[in-house]
Parts: sequence; C-alpha cells; structure tokens
Amino acid sequence: MLSRNPQSGDADEVARPFCLCWDKKEPVQWRELSKCSCGEEEEVFEWKWSNPEARSQVVMSDDGKQVTFHPYYSSGTAAVRGDTPLVHNNHYYWEVKMLSETYGTDIMVGIGSGKVPDSQYTFTSLLGQDSESYGLSYLGPVRHDAAEVRGSAGFCRGSIIGVRLDMWAGTLEFFINRRPQGVCIYNLRRHEALFPMICSTAAQSTMRLIYSASWRASLLVEAAKSLASSTTLRPDVHLPPGLWNTFKSHFWLTLPTEVSGDRESETSSTKSAESASSAGRVGRVRRRNWLMLPRTTPFMRQILL
Repeated sequence: MLSRNPQSGDADEVARPFCLCWDKKEPVQWRELSKCSCGEEEEVFEWKWSNPEARSQVVMSDDGKQVTFHPYYSSGTAAVRGDTPLVHNNHYYWEVKMLSETYGTDIMVGIGSGKVPDSQYTFTSLLGQDSESYGLSYLGPVRHDAAEVRGSAGFCRGSIIGVRLDMWAGTLEFFINRRPQGVCIYNLRRHEALFPMICSTAAQSTMRLIYSASWRASLLVEAAKSLASSTTLRPDVHLPPGLWNTFKSHFWLTLPTEVSGDRESETSSTKSAESASSAGRVGRVRRRNWLMLPRTTPFMRQILL
C-alpha cells in the first residue's frame, strides 16, 4: 500500500535519502536527476507549482512539477508557491523529492500566506522568517517567526519531504522519508488561506513535486484514518476493493501522527470546555453533517464502487 524508507531505523540522526539510488557520490548530470522514481507510485496531483514573477531565478519543467533554483548563479533567495490556495476545513498532504546536493544558507519546504515574497536579494531562511510563513530547513530546524520551533535530522539529496496540513484543526506536520517529525505548528486557522512553498539560496538546486492530495474534513475522514491504522496493524484484515484502492491512492491517511503530550492534553481540555458550553448546538450540527455525509463525500462513493 505504501512505500517505506528501506533504510529507516529507530531514529535518524543524520539526513538520509529515501532509497539506495542515491548512494553514489559522483556528480549527477542535470538530465539524470529524474532517473530515480522510488516513492512515486501514485500519480496524484491536485495542484502544481506556479511560475514566480522573478523567473530568471527559477527554471520550471513544462508539467509544473520540477523546479531548479538559480540555474546559473545565486544572488539571493528564490521561492515558488503552489498554484492553488489551501483553505479552511480541508486536509492536505504533499511530497517533494530533493534531487540535487543540499548546501548553502538554506533550502526549505513549507507553507506561507500570500504576503510572502517570491524572492529576496539576501541569503536567508525565507520560510519562517516572519509570522506569515513556516518552513523545514535541510539543516533540520522547523522555523516560524524568525525562531526555531522544532528540530529534525533535516534532508539531503534523495530525501522525500512530506507536509501534512490540517486546515480543520489548524496544525502542520512534516515527514522525512514518510516518517513523522511531530506536529509542530498550531493555530493556522488564523490564516484565510495558505500556499505550499519551497525556497532555496543554492545555485542549481532542484526539487520535484511527486504527490499532492487533499480531502474535505468530515467524520468520515477520521473514521477512515482509524480504519487505515487498524488495517496496517492487522494485515489479516481484508478490505473491500473500493476501500483498498482509496487507501492506496490516499496513502497519507495511514501515516502516523505524533503529538506532544502537553499539547495533546491542552487541546483535549480546551475541546472539553468548548463542548460543555455548547453541547446542544454541537449535537445538532454533528447530526446534520452525519446525515449529509453519504451524499457529499467522494470517499463513500468510492467505497460503493
């Protein structure tokens, strides 16, 4: 159902590639960057990259998936964003693969509002330098508002970086080679919309979008995630073909999520207080939404096929 990192262990202390295709340390020709297709089994692309205004700093493939920053030399920081805004009440997951060597001030994957610039004539960690953006650096830190909010092993050539954005709960979580790095950002619903973003200061650095999917938030999504995790733990459980195909194309539903204990208890207590104060209204809304689910969600239609 899901490609796993063949080199995964209990903990990654250093950045590692997703597969063994990147073991060679020799320089790779630009035309050979796309030779490895490991982890790219599912052809799902709900959005692609959008050409920035500063096009001299970015070369983009015709299909809008692969981006090369600073094709000749670097004079600062360049960024690109997705062509579709990420709005409230949806779950989003996407992955990019790092195709070139990582070096320089920073190479980052993350999200930002429409206020984040496409380029700067300074060498900086663009995603996370203010309150409008959030980014994972190849060096390891997750940055927001000019501060490091969480650490990780970072990523290197051949790594797959996943981003799971929950615009229903307002949380952000990064994955490296499909291993969770923990929920690191909360309160994202304060933004009306966000955009997927990548940025780099390194000359001739290349990244490719390999997957981008979304799902409307509903009780059915939560049930699907629970069922997917149970199925992963119980290989003897046999699913209907329609449900199996859904989990295969939306494999990110099976990826585990790590939440810190303090934040989890804080969130639970907050939700308990809110539900106690408005139990009657919430009950009516939940009942109405539940009755509407079989008609309005593509998930149910796929199960019935």
